[in-house]
Amino acid sequence: MKSILSLYLAMFFMSLSSMAIAQDIMPPLLPWNGQSKELLVDNSDKWVTSFELSDGLESPTYAETMAWMEKLAENSSYLRLVSIGRSEQGRQINMVIASKDQDFTADELSTSEKPLILFQAGIHAGEIDGKDAGMMLLRDISQGSKLALLDNANLLFIPILNVDGHERRSEYARVNQRGPKEMGWRTNALNLNLNRDYTKLETAGINAIAKVINSYDPDLYIDIHVTDGADYQYDITYGFVATGGYSPEISKWLSGYFQPEVDQALKDQGHIPGPLLFAANNEDFTEGNIAFSFSPRFSHTYGDIRHLPSILVENHSLKPFEQRVLGTYVFLEQVIKTMGAHYSELQAAVESDKNQKKESVIVKYQFHDTPADSVEFLGIASKKITSEITGKEYVVWEGKAITQRIPNILMDKPAASVPVPKAYWIPAEWSEIIDKLTVHGFEMETLEDAKAVNMELSTLSEYKLSNQPLEGRFRFQSFELEKENSTVMLNPGSVRVKTDQPLGELLVILMEPESVDSFFQWGYFHSILSQTEYMETYIMEPLISNMLSEDADLKKRFEEEKTINPDFAKSPREIYRWFYEQTPYFDQNWKVIPIGREW
Repeated sequence: MKSILSLYLAMFFMSLSSMAIAQDIMPPLLPWNGQSKELLVDNSDKWVTSFELSDGLESPTYAETMAWMEKLAENSSYLRLVSIGRSEQGRQINMVIASKDQDFTADELSTSEKPLILFQAGIHAGEIDGKDAGMMLLRDISQGSKLALLDNANLLFIPILNVDGHERRSEYARVNQRGPKEMGWRTNALNLNLNRDYTKLETAGINAIAKVINSYDPDLYIDIHVTDGADYQYDITYGFVATGGYSPEISKWLSGYFQPEVDQALKDQGHIPGPLLFAANNEDFTEGNIAFSFSPRFSHTYGDIRHLPSILVENHSLKPFEQRVLGTYVFLEQVIKTMGAHYSELQAAVESDKNQKKESVIVKYQFHDTPADSVEFLGIASKKITSEITGKEYVVWEGKAITQRIPNILMDKPAASVPVPKAYWIPAEWSEIIDKLTVHGFEMETLEDAKAVNMELSTLSEYKLSNQPLEGRFRFQSFELEKENSTVMLNPGSVRVKTDQPLGELLVILMEPESVDSFFQWGYFHSILSQTEYMETYIMEPLISNMLSEDADLKKRFEEEKTINPDFAKSPREIYRWFYEQTPYFDQNWKVIPIGREW
């Protein structure tokens, strides 16, 4: 019986595969015949890619990609393939360096007079457009007619960041995406999402990226994805922190120089560029688009808080793979030209943002109370029909281009901010936190001898943990803090991290409990929630009697507590606990967050 069922299921999924290839369940397509198709080389070309050989339907495996890139680098004096790390399953995470001056070391590239552009593909391995576009672009630079692009900039290209997810590939990875035929998986081998890991640094891929950023010091960072969600006309959407961020001068440069030139290049090649789009009702755009304020756990916001100009590309999943890859190629080619043309202005913007005064840092944003401005939107006609399966309405896209005015709902209003101390102290025993700060690239002073330090500490008075894990961690659903000064004896190996440094805002985001991306909220200090010493009732009874007889004020407070809290008065357990907390035997470190502020 089991074998018959298995055979039936196999036959079903074989037919489903054919249906998936035919895209029968996808919304109708708008016709497209962009000029960028001229970028494709003939199948007889020595350096034709798997993408081109398959008529824009397939993307090569990890092994095929790296073999092709290695061969390309061996045949060009302007390229070099290097390893930047090793994945959880042991695969090399590789990066291609492109330099006309043959500057291939981190020291050479970080001090070059040319801008350095870092672009990565496959952080979500099913969203792989950037890999195939980058292969074509580096081919045309090193073997074709576009070597002059390297007069504008040096390049760092990571073809596949989530290499393990890339090899968890099949035809059933992303049902709402038009190609490639086989796609990788969103998360890594530990089921962690790399694009939620920029602050906590738990994955091999993001650790590798942080080290690249610190070693090579790129001038622009590009992270290439593919969307989920609704239908619209745009094929290449991208965004950056335009408002409500930590690098206002960089945002002005991206809005004033970068975006107009890149948009025009895409339009000239037959593509439709647009902003990042998130339907307010999660179905269509009748209620508007949400311009989210992402936290620094995401790539482009992490770049923003580091004062590293950063772009999040989100190609439209419902457009064909070929169209998306060619659009990405056009995007990247123009980025190189724009960086070469306006590098000095960008340098000035970065310097200005790095030198901002750091009196307070916004740790959370919210939506505006006022009505959103309307924007022109190149949409796709849709209708709602009632499902015969669920009895509920759902959206059906009709494949017809329409132009709408929709609300653009901004999420850039500060909701919470914290003052910036002079420095933070981290005790030596919390070495995991110190190690993460080192990978982020912070300047630190390390104690060689024990030292008593006066600092401000936060203690949890109330808290509630989430019922569900996020990225394998139980975050805080709510909490309340009390702050007080204390003198703490710190052991050798403890560190002092000053806030007056280029990454000062990032430090505050990681250290302050109110920040949604703090180490505290990510659950790195959960061990402080456990109380580990207790008293027996036969000890508490005589001790309490002595305390009451010797301390009239304590007796008065006890009577007041019983009066205002009837449940307390009826609970021997709570009464014992209340007295225990008044004794010097009570754990003074319980619920104390071990990050000290120096003012």
